[in-house]
Amino acid sequence: MKYKKSIALLLAIILCLSVVPVYGQKYYDDVKDLQKQLEETRKKIELTKAQQAAKQKESKNVSNQIVELDRKLEEAEKSLEIVEGQISELEGKIAITQRELDRATEEAETQKELLNKRVRVMYQNGSSSYLAVLLNATSFSDFISRLDLMRKIINYDVNLLKERKTIRDNIDQKKQQLEYEQQQKEVLKNDLSSKKEEVESVKSQKEQVLKEVYKDLKELERQEDKLLEESAALTKKILQLQSSEDYIGGEMAWPSPGYTKVTSPYGYRTHPILKTKRMHTGVDLAVPSGSNIVAANAGKVILAKYNGGYGNTVIIDHGGKISTLYAHNSKLLVKEGDIVTRGQVIAKSGSTGLSTGPHLHFEVRINGNHTDPIPYITKSKK
Repeated sequence: MKYKKSIALLLAIILCLSVVPVYGQKYYDDVKDLQKQLEETRKKIELTKAQQAAKQKESKNVSNQIVELDRKLEEAEKSLEIVEGQISELEGKIAITQRELDRATEEAETQKELLNKRVRVMYQNGSSSYLAVLLNATSFSDFISRLDLMRKIINYDVNLLKERKTIRDNIDQKKQQLEYEQQQKEVLKNDLSSKKEEVESVKSQKEQVLKEVYKDLKELERQEDKLLEESAALTKKILQLQSSEDYIGGEMAWPSPGYTKVTSPYGYRTHPILKTKRMHTGVDLAVPSGSNIVAANAGKVILAKYNGGYGNTVIIDHGGKISTLYAHNSKLLVKEGDIVTRGQVIAKSGSTGLSTGPHLHFEVRINGNHTDPIPYITKSKK
């Protein structure tokens, strides 16, 4: 019996010893496979992180590129405005010079006629007539009187000739001045043409950047999200800056006189490209570039600067925790702290910031939070 038990125990031990290596090898292989999968997963995570970092950097670069292009556009438009002002000023000078030349020419003609009359008289009378006048004197005092008269006549003739020369010199000087001013105008016109090309070039560059953004849906989504973040940041800023005074009163004026077409309403909308529901914090009004943007109501300017995706932005506090926002302007005509009146021109419309074309983005904010602006301004369309 003991022998049988010993044989069974021995067989069991042999069986275990033969099985263990098999399962041990399988366990080892499984661990190795898991380690390989783990390493591949780790590499994928690192790659994803690197791609995300690259995309974030690319997104930041896009934002910076838009800001830089807007800065260049502003500088180019300022230079263009300066040259246009110089041309306008020079045209005023040319008009004055031309009038002075015309007057000098008329005066020269008058002097010419007068001189011709004197020459005819002198020719008809001859030099002997002067001598005869003197010899016909009846007394010494008469002789002196006649001599003084003759001296005055001669002086008159001499002065007439001098005036003639002065007028001719003045005409020549005015002609030279006019010619110089016309040449300067041509130089400025060439400069103006160059400045206009520069403005168009920068606009074209920005359009190209925005086209690329709109092709890359993820990048567009990031830029749109960034705009919403900036909107939230403005809420905090408005709360910090707005006054505790009562609302100024009265209805609000339409912010873009003569341009009332709403191209994008307030509220959640299906984004035309992303095809997702996104919040639009104001209304977009179709306004040509360079048009007047006016204060919807009287108040104090609490922000007037370039503000990320909003571009050149103005915010006015109207009291009663009510404020209005005007974005994407090409030029700001007010500064922070200015007191403005209802209907006062505060900016020129444009396409700065995250904007593919000239328009006005207009917001009404209550306690810093955006709300539908249409009920506040619909009655005031002009």
